[in-house]
Amino acid sequence: MDTQLLKSRGKSGLNLWKSFPLHHRRSPVMSPLLPPMLSVPEKKTAAAELFRDRHFFNSAFFTDLRDARASLSAGNPQTQPPTSSRALLLRYHRLLSSAREDPLAFDDNLAFTWHDAFRSHLKHTSASLRFEKAAVVFNVGAASSRIAAAVDRTVEGGVKEACGEFQRAAGAFRAVGEMMEGEEGTVDMGPEAAAMLEQLMLAQAQECCFERALSAGTSPAACSKVARQAALYYEEAYAALAIPPLQNHFERSWLSQIQLKAAQFNAEACYRYAIELHGKMEIGEEIARLQVGIKAVVDAKRTARGAPGSLYDCVSKLEQDMNRNLEKAVNENNRIYLMRVPAAQLLAPLPSASLVRSVSKSEILDAKAEAGHQSL
Repeated sequence: MDTQLLKSRGKSGLNLWKSFPLHHRRSPVMSPLLPPMLSVPEKKTAAAELFRDRHFFNSAFFTDLRDARASLSAGNPQTQPPTSSRALLLRYHRLLSSAREDPLAFDDNLAFTWHDAFRSHLKHTSASLRFEKAAVVFNVGAASSRIAAAVDRTVEGGVKEACGEFQRAAGAFRAVGEMMEGEEGTVDMGPEAAAMLEQLMLAQAQECCFERALSAGTSPAACSKVARQAALYYEEAYAALAIPPLQNHFERSWLSQIQLKAAQFNAEACYRYAIELHGKMEIGEEIARLQVGIKAVVDAKRTARGAPGSLYDCVSKLEQDMNRNLEKAVNENNRIYLMRVPAAQLLAPLPSASLVRSVSKSEILDAKAEAGHQSL
C-alpha cells in the first residue's frame, strides 16, 4: 500500500498527506528545531524608459505599465516584504504581456538592465522583451522562496504553506530556463542555474513533506522513501554547483548547506528503513543500513564548512539516534540473531517517492491565485 501510494507523480504532496498510511510502529518524530531553508535573492534592475513620447504617453494603460516598471527599480527588492514584491512583479508582467499586442508602443532604444542575483556586480542589458519577462519571473520565484523560507514550520499549517511556496518557486525557475532559450543573460538565468534552482526548491518542498509525514506518524518505510527523494533532489543541486558555470558563482555556505542536507536525508532514509527492518527482524541489513547512514553524515560534517549551526545540530542529533540504534542492533545480533551483516556495496538502492512538482507557469502568473495567496 505504501509503495503504490508514494509512487504517485505529478500531484502535489499536499494532496497525498491525508492518505499517508499509518503504521503500528510509528517513525520517531523530528525535533521541534527544524533545519533552515535557503532562499534566492531577487535581482536588481535599472530604470528603463519603455515608450516613445507619442500618443501612447497619455494612455492610462501605458502610464500604469510605465509606473509598474518604475516600481521595480525604485529600491532594493530584498528590503521589501516578499509578498508585496511578488504582487508588484505579477502586476507588471500582466501589463507587459498585454502591451505586447502593440509593438510600436515601445521605444526604439529600449534597454532592460538586470543584475545577477548572486553576483550583483555582474549585469546584462538587452532590448528583448522575452529577457525582461524572464527576469520578472525569476524574481517571482525568488520572492516565493523568501516567503517559504520565512514560514514558521512548527505552527499548524506552516509546513503546508512552505511546501506550496517552494513548489511555486521551482516552477518559476523552470519557466526561466524555458524562456531564456536562445537569449543571452547573466549566469543566474542560464539553463544550468535555472535547473539547479528548480531542483533545490523541489528538495526543500520534499523536505517539508518529510516533516509532515513524521508529524503525522507515517510508517518508517514510507518516511524513508520521502527522505530518499529529498536526498536525490539535493544531490542533483549540489552536483550542478560543483562544476562550471556555477562553480564558484554561489557562496560557499550554499554548497555546504546543500551538501549537508543531501547527507542528512540519505541518513534519514537509512535510519527510517532500518526501523522497518528491525520490526521484520532483519537485523543484519538493519546494521548495514545504519552504518551507511552514519558514514554519510560523518563524511559530510567533516567537509561541509560554513553551513548553519542549527543544521549541524539537527544532523548531530540524527547521528546520535543512529548510533544508539546501531549499538542495540549489534548487541541483539551478537546475542540472539547471529545474522550476517552485508557489505555496503551489496545493498540495493533505497526506494524513493516524490510528493512534489514544479508549478506550471500559468499557475504562477495567475492573478486570481495570487489574490488567494494574499488573502490567506
